[in-house]
Amino acid sequence: MTEEQSICLDAIKSWGEWENFGMLAEESGEMLSSINKLFRGRASEDDVITELADVSLVITAFAMYFDYDKYLAEKERKLQRLKKRLEEWHNLTGR
Repeated sequence: MTEEQSICLDAIKSWGEWENFGMLAEESGEMLSSINKLFRGRASEDDVITELADVSLVITAFAMYFDYDKYLAEKERKLQRLKKRLEEWHNLTGR
C-alpha cells in the first residue's frame, strides 16, 4: 500500500463513510464550479488542478475502503472501452 492509499484509507476509517461521502459531494461540486469558472475566465487551470487533486484523493479513499482491486479492474475496463471508442472515432473521421 502506498502512503497516499494509507492516508486516504485512514481518512475513511477515522471520520467515517458519511463524512467522506459529504466530502466527495463537496469536492466534486468545487471541481465542477472551478471548471465552469475557467470557461468564463474567472478561474485558472491551477484552480481546476487543485480541485481535481481533492476529488482524486476522496476517490482513492473510497476505492481503498470498498475494494481497490475491483476499482482498478473497473477503471481498466472503462479505459479499454474509451480506447475502442476513440479508435472507432479516428477511423470514422480520419483524425
